[in-house]
Amino acid sequence: MTSSAVVQRYAQALYLEAADSQQVQEDVALMIGALEDSRELRLCMASPVVPRTRKSSVIAQLFGTRVQPLTHKFLQLLVSRQREDLLPLILKQVQVLSDQRKGIIHVKAHVAEPLDASARTQLTEALEDRLGQSVRLSVTEDENLIGGLVLSIGDTVYDGSVRYQLSALRKRMHL
Repeated sequence: MTSSAVVQRYAQALYLEAADSQQVQEDVALMIGALEDSRELRLCMASPVVPRTRKSSVIAQLFGTRVQPLTHKFLQLLVSRQREDLLPLILKQVQVLSDQRKGIIHVKAHVAEPLDASARTQLTEALEDRLGQSVRLSVTEDENLIGGLVLSIGDTVYDGSVRYQLSALRKRMHL
């Protein structure tokens, strides 16, 4: 089974088991934040060298009292089934499933330079106006971009990068 199929199955299992539990959704957001903020935690979960007992202990120490019993049990299940390396992907997929139900669209923006809070808010609002739905924006810096941004909405990519604009100009000028 491919890893994307495994991610989808585990995410769907947690999502369906949690039903409409707002607390589990908050747990998912908390864990996504912890994984994004802690390089050590990401490396620990992804490393095949770290023993499962240690990973289980780390999960218990970090999340044992901070998350719902269902969420904690799910995390321990991932470790016991040797799927803890997929944790970030599974958590993001749970969030996607929840957001789909709420009518929220995930948009990935690749930018040349970091966006401040104001620019991020403006971009989110512009996308919401354009798409007519709520947007969850994730921004990634891409050093390969000269300027502009590239948006991914589902399977569609909108390339507003300077490189693409220059390429299009060259084609129009037949250079």
